[in-house]
Parts: sequence; structure tokens; C-alpha cells
Amino acid sequence: MKAGVVHCRCSKCFSVPARRRVRKRPPFLTLLSLPEEVLLCVLQCLSAEDLLSVRAVHSRLRDIIDSHSSIWARVSFKDSWPAPQSVWLFERAAEKGNFEAAVKLGIAYLYNEGPSLSDEGRAELCGRKAAWFFGLAESLRPSGADPFVWVFIRPPWSPSGSCCKAVVFDRLKAECDAHAEKKGYLLHSLARVLQLFDEEEKRSEALSMLEESSRHGCLQSCFLLWEHRRVAAVADPGRYLQCLRTLRDYAAKGCWEAQLALARLCCSGNPLGLEQRTCADLVTQVFRSCPAPRRARGPAPPGH
Repeated sequence: MKAGVVHCRCSKCFSVPARRRVRKRPPFLTLLSLPEEVLLCVLQCLSAEDLLSVRAVHSRLRDIIDSHSSIWARVSFKDSWPAPQSVWLFERAAEKGNFEAAVKLGIAYLYNEGPSLSDEGRAELCGRKAAWFFGLAESLRPSGADPFVWVFIRPPWSPSGSCCKAVVFDRLKAECDAHAEKKGYLLHSLARVLQLFDEEEKRSEALSMLEESSRHGCLQSCFLLWEHRRVAAVADPGRYLQCLRTLRDYAAKGCWEAQLALARLCCSGNPLGLEQRTCADLVTQVFRSCPAPRRARGPAPPGH
């Protein structure tokens, strides 16, 4: 009997056509098919706007994004600025450890550019907000980078008595008193601000802040104190030699300004008495250690 032919309904000769083997199609691969660790790497590369769009696609993506601080800490705000409708997004990312979001929020509140605040008590309110996010940004600062907040709150200050920069300065100073672990980098920035004033009293206070900052491990403050003491040490050869050895120690610890100062000294007289080859290697090492500048891409050729 041929397979697939029905002769009658009896159990002996009844047979059914042979089943055709159906080839199963492979399952479609989607973003959700990726392992979670791979998915995290993908999400961390998105801009803030794209992250919100992906978050709205699926509940699992929403749960992953909401439950992993590393995504918010690395999300990019490259082409974004805090605005009334997006300030919550910046604040959420900053609180999760996003350095870029914290810096932009500090600047936005300092200059009242973006977040919508009432004019009543604006300097006080903006100053408090700016101080909070600037302090947060300093704590998130990449290792090896210099404290930078002083650049934004340096003088001139408004003489009207309602100055947002002055409020930020006072709030950061109070933050130092409340949290000793922040004294190193915050006192450095505050001292840099006071050094730019003409009053001798403020310059003296700046030195005191630098000394306390150096005691809390701020290498940049140690270098500024070294610069201040070097002038007095030049007249005494033994004291000046010890001063140069201190500079060499700061340079060895990674202080870029100390490395540059040491390289300059080696090129202009070699006061440490190093061999010529050693001086050349030291200077070469300083310039090799600095990151290469990014080259700007030129305009695209016609037709592209």
C-alpha cells in the first residue's frame, strides 16, 4: 500500500498522508532579546531625549532604566540645556551621579538661564540651587581634574547686595563647615575666588583656606602654597633647594601645574642639578602625559 492513499476506513489499510516537515522560522531578535548587561551598555550611550523615548517603548525597558543609576549617570546632555519642561530630567540625572547635568544646572541657576523662577528673592533661591549642584559637580569631578567652581563665581560681584555669586560662595563655605570630607576641593575653589579680590584681608583669608585645604589632601592647594612660599625661599639656597624638591614631589603625585613648573625650571637653569638627559626625559614626560586635543572636523566636500 502506498503511503498517503486511503483504501477504506478499516484500521489495517487506513493511513493518513505523510506530514510535511515544516521548517521553523528563527525567532525575531529585538532589543529585549539582548542580555541585560549588553542592554545597559546600549542605554548608557543614548542622549537624554532618546533615553526618554526608549523608556516609553516597553515596560521592561522602563523598569531597567528606572532601576539602574549607571544609565542616568552616563546619559548625554550634549545638545540640551535645562529648561522649565526638562529641568526635572537634569535634576534626576544629576542626583544619580551625572557630572554634565550637575554642571549645567549649576550654571543655569547661577545665571538664571533656563529654569523658571520667580523674581522675588531670585538671587537667594538661585544661589542656593546653584551651590547645591556646583557642590555635587565637584564631588563627581573626574579624578585628577582640578576644582573648577571658582571659575563661575569669581569676581566681579554685584555691588547691589543681591548677588547670586556671593550666595553660592557663602553656601559652599557653610557646606565645608558641615561636611569635613568636602573641605579639600571646596576650600580650594573658595580660596581661588578670594585671591582675585584686591582687599588684603580677603587674600589673607585665602591663604588660610589653602592651608586647610592642603591638610585635607588637595594637591592643587599644596602647589598654590608652594608658589606663595617660593618667593621667600629664593634668597636662601638651602631653603630654595628644599622648595624645589617639594615641587618635584607634587609633580610626581600628578599635579599638572607642578609638572609644568618643574619642566620650566629644568629648561631654564636646572637648579636641581639633574643630568641633561634626565631633564630632557622629564620635560618629554610632562608633555606626553597631557591628552591630545581633539581635531575639529573640517567641512564636508561638495556633493557629500
